Amino acid sequence: MLWGYFIKVVIADRLAILIDQVFNYYTAYDGLIPVIATVFFGIQIYCDFAGYTNIALGSAQVLGFELTQNFEQPYLATSVADFWRRWHISLTSWFRDYIYFTLGGNRKGKKRQYFNIMVVFLVSGLWHGAAWTYVLWGGMNGVYQILGSILKPLREKMLHIMHINTASMGHRMVQRLITFILVDFAWLFFRAKTISAAFAMIKQAFRVFNPWVLFDGTLYSLGLDAINFWITFCAIMILLIVDVLHEKGIHIRDRILRQPLPIRWGFYYAAGLAIIIFGVYGPSYNAGSFIYFQF
Repeated sequence: MLWGYFIKVVIADRLAILIDQVFNYYTAYDGLIPVIATVFFGIQIYCDFAGYTNIALGSAQVLGFELTQNFEQPYLATSVADFWRRWHISLTSWFRDYIYFTLGGNRKGKKRQYFNIMVVFLVSGLWHGAAWTYVLWGGMNGVYQILGSILKPLREKMLHIMHINTASMGHRMVQRLITFILVDFAWLFFRAKTISAAFAMIKQAFRVFNPWVLFDGTLYSLGLDAINFWITFCAIMILLIVDVLHEKGIHIRDRILRQPLPIRWGFYYAAGLAIIIFGVYGPSYNAGSFIYFQF
């Protein structure tokens, strides 16, 4: 539960301030600003959704129930298909079992398999709401998977020709970066109010090349001052470290539970205090403002 509160209240709700500013007034921002806001939205929706999922898992364990994990380090995925095996696992499993398999899955040839994949993702988009932005978001993720499958033989041939070790850390890092870029680009359409707004933000991003905004203080004028921005940055680094450790099979919680009682409870109180101090609160804070609350 503490981990859920941390990534929700400290990261997601703080990022929401900057993201809402840029997406609500996108015509005022160009160059790297829309790109940064879109990258941050990918992190926000993960922390928001996984945050309250972890709170629910912890609450259930307090009552003696073990619920299934809903996220498994999705942004460490090496392909879009891998991403969807790690993201919102309960819903993805439901779509797989009751729609994809019902339509025939991969048992009726490649063309039918690709059709089934598109149906699943278009339905997934409509599940989020009757808006073209959601349909396009779902369709993009379906196209990603289909193209990934079609181009797989070509990719493997090129890797063989170039003598690239597919098991190397460098290769996995490149795969993860490309996967994040593709998934995050689709998140732009998920977050934008309209398709035209999403395309306008893309146009704004290519209007100028302004890397100096990373250093001249511009980022501190988007709703988060310097202190809050760097608190967010440090919190995201903690999230990344924890996810990488989990990917390697090192679970922080298990390590904590093996410690003596005074150390365990000292950590619990310290973590709770940190969340209280660094969490986002105030008159404008809405405790029910989870992104997925509307779905």
